Amino acid sequence: MRKFTQLNFLAICFLGFSCSTKTTEQIPILDLKDLIVDTLYLEKDTLTKNLGSHFSFYETDSGKILATYLNHQLLVYSYPEGKLLKRQTFEKEGPDGIGSFITGNFIDKNSIYFLSQQKELIQSDLNGNVLERWDLPAVTSERKYANYSSYLYNNLQKSGNELYFVDIPFVFQDGFENYDKWGMVFNTETDSFSNYHFLYPQSITEYTQDDQLGLFSHVFNPKSNEHLIGFSISDSIAIVKNGKQSWKWAGTTSPLEFKKGETIPSGQYTVFQPNHESSKYEGLDLDTYAKKIIRWVRLKGPNKDYPDRQEYRLLVFDQEFNPEAEIKFNIDELAKFGFNTPKGYALSLYTKTTDDIVAYAVIDFSKINNAKTETK
Repeated sequence: MRKFTQLNFLAICFLGFSCSTKTTEQIPILDLKDLIVDTLYLEKDTLTKNLGSHFSFYETDSGKILATYLNHQLLVYSYPEGKLLKRQTFEKEGPDGIGSFITGNFIDKNSIYFLSQQKELIQSDLNGNVLERWDLPAVTSERKYANYSSYLYNNLQKSGNELYFVDIPFVFQDGFENYDKWGMVFNTETDSFSNYHFLYPQSITEYTQDDQLGLFSHVFNPKSNEHLIGFSISDSIAIVKNGKQSWKWAGTTSPLEFKKGETIPSGQYTVFQPNHESSKYEGLDLDTYAKKIIRWVRLKGPNKDYPDRQEYRLLVFDQEFNPEAEIKFNIDELAKFGFNTPKGYALSLYTKTTDDIVAYAVIDFSKINNAKTETK
C-alpha cells in the first residue's frame, strides 16, 4: 500500500525533506496530444520494427544530427529531415569487438561509449574502431553482484569530462538498506571510476525481492549539478549534490497503491511473480528545450477483470520541482519514454509509424501555461 499518508507526509517535512506546498487544485490535467507541435519522421527498413527512444542530438560542420545505437549498429540521421546518413556495424568479437551483451551506451559527435558484458566500459569511434577499454570496478561482497544497465531509462550521460551511469539491483535484497554506492562516475581525463552515493527510502524494506518495485531511474541535471533519482515506490525524488542527499516531493495527486508480488511454485522451481496491477513510478528525464523535469507514473495496471487496463500519467515539474501539470496519454498510441530535440521532447507515435518510417510526436511542454485545462 502507498506509504505517504497525511501523517507520514507531515513527518517527512519535519524530518527535513523538502515538501511542495502547491495544492492539488492548482495542478492542471492535460491531454498529451494537445501539446504536440510537430511530427518527426525517421527512415527505417522493413526488417526494423522500431528505432527505440534513445537518440543523441548534436551538430556537425555539415548539419544537425540524430544518432542511435540499435542491435550492434550505429544509425545516424539528418535532422529534421530524418534521412539515414550512416549505418555503421560494430563487431562483437576481435580487436574491435564490443561484446555481444551491451547494457547501455552514450553517443557524442566523436565517439560512442558502451557498457559491455557487465565487465567493461568501451570507447569506440563512430566508424567501429575501439579506442579504449576499461575494466568496470570489482563487485564487493557488500553488493554481491552488479547490474550496470540503462534499463528503466537510466541512460548513460556525460557532462564535461565525467560519464555517469548506475548500478540497478535486479531485485532489492535484505541487507541493501544501508548500501549507497548505486551511482557510478567515470572521469575521461584520469581514466578513473568513483561513486556518487544515495540511499533508498526506508519503505523499500516492504518490497525486497520484488523485481518491479525495487527499481529506480536517474538523470543528471547539469544546470544545477544535481543527480535526480526517482524510486518506483516513492512520491519524493532523491537529490544528490556535493555529496549530500536530500528529498523533494515529485509525485502525482492521484491515489496510488503499491502491491508487492508473491513467490509461487513453477514446476521444479519457485519464482517471484510481480503484481502487474500495482502502481509504480517509472522513468525520469529532463526536457532540455522547455527546461522541465518529467516523470512517468503508472496509476493502475491490468488485473483479471480489466486485462487491458494501463492507466498512465506524465508528470511535469519546473527546475525547482514545482508541479506544473499531470498529463494523460495512451501507451498504445505514444511511447512512455523519449528524447530531446531542438523543437521539443520526442515520443514514438505508433499511429503514424509504417514499414518505411518511424514517427515521433514532438511535445512542447512550455505550452502548458497557455493550454486550456481542467484542474484537479
